[in-house]
Amino acid sequence: MASFLKRKKEDIDPAKKTDELRADPFEDGMKDQFDFKITRGLCWHVIFSPDESYFAWISSPKKIILVPWNKAKSTVERPNPPHPLALSSSDSSNSEMAGSSFSANEETRPWITIECGYPVLSVAFGVGLPESPYAKRSKACWTRFDFTKDIVFASGHANGRIRIWNVKTGNLLLELMDHKSGVRDLSFAPDGSLRLISASLDGTLKGWDLHDDGNMFKTFHAHKDCVVWCCWSPNARLMASTGSDKTVVIWDMKEYKVSRKLDGHYHEVVSCSFSPDGAILATASWDSQVILWDPYTGEKLQSLHHIHPLPNMIYACGANSAWVRGVSFARNGMNIATIADDHLIRFWNLMGDLDPESIATEEEDALSCGYSPSGRCLAVGTTKFKVSFYTTPTKIPTLCHLARMAVRRQVITPEVDKLEIPRSLKSYLKYEVWN
Repeated sequence: MASFLKRKKEDIDPAKKTDELRADPFEDGMKDQFDFKITRGLCWHVIFSPDESYFAWISSPKKIILVPWNKAKSTVERPNPPHPLALSSSDSSNSEMAGSSFSANEETRPWITIECGYPVLSVAFGVGLPESPYAKRSKACWTRFDFTKDIVFASGHANGRIRIWNVKTGNLLLELMDHKSGVRDLSFAPDGSLRLISASLDGTLKGWDLHDDGNMFKTFHAHKDCVVWCCWSPNARLMASTGSDKTVVIWDMKEYKVSRKLDGHYHEVVSCSFSPDGAILATASWDSQVILWDPYTGEKLQSLHHIHPLPNMIYACGANSAWVRGVSFARNGMNIATIADDHLIRFWNLMGDLDPESIATEEEDALSCGYSPSGRCLAVGTTKFKVSFYTTPTKIPTLCHLARMAVRRQVITPEVDKLEIPRSLKSYLKYEVWN
């Protein structure tokens, strides 16, 4: 079997690594046996703050470091004097990367260390706004916290607890408890309503309202096994959740009920990501493929294969050596990044051919990936708590594609068919054709 359809590995442009964060090998718990069943804290998540001012790094089983991020340079801001876990410019293999983000004349922000106390499985940033068009709420007479004035940071733990932290100080503010097993993923609503959704290994998702001091407002039941990922659509109308039951569930987040289930994967579905216009949902599975769906109709739009030819169902359901661990959409809506167990990071151009347009090799087992909000950088986390940062392929989207994204941000798929426009244009707006 081959990793690519038409091209050879050496013919694909390499992606450039720009920076790196490495964990302390002597940290407590670092030598524990790694378990793919997600029973202990590892670098399961890489995430940037919405304003791209911080990067949340799970640096050890029970520790998170909020690392200042230089948005203009797309690199880490290293403190002076240096943090013990920051790369030194004397490191010969990374001297160019380490020295590029700091100048003696620049004022740097401190790294904020959060000692969590429990193994960390998930992290999330959120931003609150006073009012929201999708979350009508009766304002409480009095609440302990006001999370609308700053960035909110949450962590999910192996014991089922969720903790809310002060981003500026690293102090614990709030603890949410109801899950009976580890919290594998967290996702804040993008509409500023501060609705937090947690996905747990106990097979449920729960909704928490941070405008109401974190009170739980809903328990979501649909999966038959562990839930490992969840994400909101950009317009906050939908939420997608994935899990060990090979099913993708689309939720109507106005009515808080199941909208539809997407069946098509042959193995556990471990990650998902919406396109910036909300018209496409990408799901990554251990069956070696990423499927692009229309979340409003359930139609399959395209598949990205990590083994060629596509393995038969029996092989795809087992250890196929190309389990896809993560997927992330770029801001331009035409680039996707994926990571797999073959140690390759693939950068796909959906307007191009069926092979990735650039690749990078990761020596360690990659677990998570995520684009920065600007789309200029991809972060990749590994089993040994290392995070690598890569520059992303830079191609200017066509005006037609930008116009399509602008329309789809306002018009969902069922409404496209009602537009009085040519059929070919409807197909283009529904991503039935890409170019």
